[in-house]
Amino acid sequence: MVEDDPEQEGTESRSVTLRSLGPEYDKDHHGTYLRHLEEAVLEKRNRNIALTGRYGAGKSSVLDAFEKKHPESTVRISINTLGPDEHDEDLTNRIQKELVKQLVYRLEPGKVRRSRFARPKPLTKLRAFFQAFGASAVGLGILWLLGVRPMAGWPGEGANTAVHLALAALFFALVLIAAWAIRWIVGDRIVSEVTTAGTKIALGEGPTTYFDSFLDEIVAFFDAVKPEFVIFEDLDRFDDPQIFDSLRELNTLVNASVGWRDQAQPLRFIYAIKDSLFEQLGAEADTTPDGTKPRLDVATAAVQRANRTKFFEMVIPIVPFISHRNARDHLVGALVSLGFESDLVSRPLLDLIARHTTDMRLMINICNEFAVFAEHLLWTENPAPGMTADHLFALVAYKNFHLADFEAISQRSSTLDELERHHRDEVRALIAGLQAQRRKRQRTEEQRDSRERTAAELGARLRDVKDMFPPANGWPYQSVTVGGQSFAFNAVGTIEFWELVAKEKSFAVTQRHNSSPLVLDQERISRVFPEITNAAEWLPPDPAELARLTHQYDSDISTLRGADFDGLARYERVPNGHIRFDQRIEDVLESELARDLVRRGFITRNYAEYSAIFYGSFVGVDVAFFYNHAVQPNEMYLDYEFTSENAMSNLLEQVPADFTSSVSALNIQVMAYLLEERPDDAKRLVTYVVTHDDDDARTFLDAFLNAPDAPRDRLVRQLAQHPWREVLEYLASHQGIPDAKTRLELFDAALLSAQHVDSYEIGESVRSLITTSYPLLAAVSEDLPAEQTERVFEVLQSVGVVVDDLSSLSALLRDRVVDAQMYEINVRNLRLALGIDTEPVLDAVRAEDSVWKFCRVQIADYVSAMDADLPDQPIILTETALVGLIGEQHEVWTEEQLVDVIWRSASSAAIVDVEDIPQATWRAVVDAGLMVPTVGNVFAYFEAHGIDEVLSRMLNGNGADPIELTASEEVTDEDRNALAVGLLNASAYLTARARVQLVEQLELESEIELTAVTSSPDQLLARALEAKLFPDSAETFAHFATGGWASVSEAFAVSERVEGFMTPALVEGFVGEFLESRQTPAALQRMVLGHLDEYVPGDDRRALRAAGRFALDNQIWLPFDEVRRIARVTRDPEVVLRQLTHAKDISAGDLSDVLVSLGQPYDKLSAGPDVEFDLPVGSSNETLFKRLESAGRIAIIKKVIGRGRKIRTLV
Repeated sequence: MVEDDPEQEGTESRSVTLRSLGPEYDKDHHGTYLRHLEEAVLEKRNRNIALTGRYGAGKSSVLDAFEKKHPESTVRISINTLGPDEHDEDLTNRIQKELVKQLVYRLEPGKVRRSRFARPKPLTKLRAFFQAFGASAVGLGILWLLGVRPMAGWPGEGANTAVHLALAALFFALVLIAAWAIRWIVGDRIVSEVTTAGTKIALGEGPTTYFDSFLDEIVAFFDAVKPEFVIFEDLDRFDDPQIFDSLRELNTLVNASVGWRDQAQPLRFIYAIKDSLFEQLGAEADTTPDGTKPRLDVATAAVQRANRTKFFEMVIPIVPFISHRNARDHLVGALVSLGFESDLVSRPLLDLIARHTTDMRLMINICNEFAVFAEHLLWTENPAPGMTADHLFALVAYKNFHLADFEAISQRSSTLDELERHHRDEVRALIAGLQAQRRKRQRTEEQRDSRERTAAELGARLRDVKDMFPPANGWPYQSVTVGGQSFAFNAVGTIEFWELVAKEKSFAVTQRHNSSPLVLDQERISRVFPEITNAAEWLPPDPAELARLTHQYDSDISTLRGADFDGLARYERVPNGHIRFDQRIEDVLESELARDLVRRGFITRNYAEYSAIFYGSFVGVDVAFFYNHAVQPNEMYLDYEFTSENAMSNLLEQVPADFTSSVSALNIQVMAYLLEERPDDAKRLVTYVVTHDDDDARTFLDAFLNAPDAPRDRLVRQLAQHPWREVLEYLASHQGIPDAKTRLELFDAALLSAQHVDSYEIGESVRSLITTSYPLLAAVSEDLPAEQTERVFEVLQSVGVVVDDLSSLSALLRDRVVDAQMYEINVRNLRLALGIDTEPVLDAVRAEDSVWKFCRVQIADYVSAMDADLPDQPIILTETALVGLIGEQHEVWTEEQLVDVIWRSASSAAIVDVEDIPQATWRAVVDAGLMVPTVGNVFAYFEAHGIDEVLSRMLNGNGADPIELTASEEVTDEDRNALAVGLLNASAYLTARARVQLVEQLELESEIELTAVTSSPDQLLARALEAKLFPDSAETFAHFATGGWASVSEAFAVSERVEGFMTPALVEGFVGEFLESRQTPAALQRMVLGHLDEYVPGDDRRALRAAGRFALDNQIWLPFDEVRRIARVTRDPEVVLRQLTHAKDISAGDLSDVLVSLGQPYDKLSAGPDVEFDLPVGSSNETLFKRLESAGRIAIIKKVIGRGRKIRTLV
């Protein structure tokens, strides 16, 4: 392969003598063939002799030597081209026509007379004079004999003979001169046809055929010339075997003619033909009449060819002296013969060219042209930069094989130019692909780093979807199954779950009591959860692999940018489905030699610079190449890589003045140089990029920002300063940015050079990037001049950013953000905004006006922030702050907001005088326990809201004992008494004990108005009697008895004087409860039982049952009438039967009536005689029924079946 930076050839003048391309006879190579040919012509039978061999084998050299030995007896015919095919003539006829031409113009004029081949001698003045003299003499003589003479007496009577002779001579001279002039004017013109009045007179005829039509003339030609040998060359180039048949036939006819029959030596035709023509001599038609291709037997075809070659009496083959095996040696010899060193051209190149060049004339011509090109391109004072002998020799060889294509190089329309365009496109496509792969891999790694966060978001999204679409059948969704594993819904936010989903591409949601799960396939999942379409993103992070791949991508990009034709052809990491450049070489270039020269690096992209005289003053072939392929045609050559020293400065010295305002300057290295060394030119190029929204500009910008070594930040600064309206949105959203880190760096650079915010388009992408990544931006965190800080602030303000950490902002920018209320309310930010190190309670916030204005508007956020960061920290510490805040904001904030603030105030902020704050806020203050529990505050609240649930909660204290009330003396006894009534009536929220204890703390001076107290069913009377709040009197009991048994149940046990005023009216309505209660004194219960008819005058079933039970429990035997009443009303055998067993002096009839009133089975006693029923169990029943049996009313009999006894009525 050719070295990239070879040593430059010397520039001294060289003199080279070119070699002739004509045949050269070499006795060593050609002597044998000449001898065979000489021997062949000695044999008379050898009339058609073929000298065979491929082109360049030396046939012409042998024939030259043969002709040299037989110059007088040899006719040599060589046809290089055929005339135009005007009448669709047969190829053989056209060749015959050319042969006839060769014969016609080979004869001297006038040598053949009686033939259409006869060519008259050229007409001269002397010849015309003699012809005119003859015609004049004959013509005048004939006229004289015919009697055409002068009239008598002419020219006069005095004329004598001398005068007559003189006049005759003069007349003859005049006729002679006229005839001479006419003959000279007519010359060789012949009238062949005259047409007049529809009549055509033809004086000649045109040719019809050639060998057949001119056979006589051809024989006449040979008769006249008498050659012994006719040499035919170059007939094989027309690939027409039939011409040889025609010539053989012609040879036979000539030798058989009369003129040749008796000749000592026959006429011999000697042919120079190529070997491959023999195959065509025996060839058959390509297809059969029916259009199918005939199937030929190889052996048969060989026999046919052998038969066809029988028309040659002698075939002398020329053994090739040059082949692809020794062609290199001949090529070296050709170079040495011109005076070149044997190693001037490298051996690999010579080997390559020699494999495709086995014709000596072509080799010599290549070497001749190389010598000429070298004199003008290589050995000059101003050679093309970087060109070597190998480069030039390869191009000369290419030229000899592709003449037209080489000429097209100057017009940029050659196949090499097409290949160069493919090279440029291929490099761009491959680099773009590698950059895309690098970006994809970077984003995959970024996604892997955030798997946990993404999994949590996806899990929440899946649960939201589940909640949005409840199952129609009502059975709840139970779990999610992926790849055979079941996950509860509280576990779908894990990496394990989504990694499995990304792998399986489906999952099923199962329902309770439903055997058919809901299956979500890949298409549905990708629509709702696009984050899991790439399973690779859910693998664990692999920074080492990322670094390796990134290095590989960057290395490949660098290689591609510097790759020549050969390097790009060898590049193997080509994406599937992409046509490799090696295939482009195969498709575009037209010969294997050209392909090999390109693949081996002998023809490089500098072919145009090496194929013409170089007039430039470039230093470095890379500069010249870029100038010719980008600057001159004004085309973008984005990825071209300059390698020479000072290439950029050299280029800029040569380019036109508007170079940096043209598409040709869109090159990564050019832009990098301008940004670093020539900022003014860089501005002009940036202006071009911004003002030309086309594919070239977008491609350049994308490629430059993907070049790791390029000064990307400088370009972005220039774009922002221009300003380019779309720069921020482009950097925030464009998919071509390599990775997240680079995106932030470039966006940061743009902010650092930003102009007024109105100069840019601000969209959702900019908003999202700044919102999520502003702490990482130097434009935000570093101290900048005031003007640039203001520009950055404008951008932040335009996107509505809310700063969650003011510490990430520079001091100047932080002040602007605080003033503009663009920060998140949290403890850290509030401390920075207030400039304090302590807790940012509202006491401190209200002291800083700008912060307080923000917080009072966003009070809910403030409260939430304090709860989140300082959950145990009160937000108001002093009463002054709380009273002032309530007074200011109670009509501004919502009730909920105000309550939130009050509830989070410290106990130290408790309000001493509740009337200092608006009455509408008292409930919230009291509910938060921030009202000092003075009797005055409680009374004030009582007057406004009564003893409600809020106040009651405060009064309840810790629940065991009520709160301690203070400063009762500050309230009048009347107000305290009213408050006491209110407290005693607050049974809905306060227990009786708490109410009584609170009233006790009021230190009442007057008796409570009993009628104002509500009779509550919570033992208030009992607690009040214990505390001596109410008098222990019948009136007190009577008042509370209106509230029912629950109001007085415990009071009977507490009262010390109730026995003295116990009356039926006192317990009316709850005698049963009175007798049933274990808290009621037994003495009072006996008192009721002793006067049961007074306390229970009616049929109160509960009271009578309670009386009966109390009597049995205490073995009190009631009168029979009361027992009868209890049995009738209660129908309770347990209460009545024992009382009946102790009843004395009752008749069997009464006893039977009482039992009947108890119901079944006792009521069968009144059903008449012979009614049987089982004897009820129990001793009381045994006793009572025996009484009836004794009285003859029943009979007690045994059961016939089973155990036990039965009762049979007798009456």
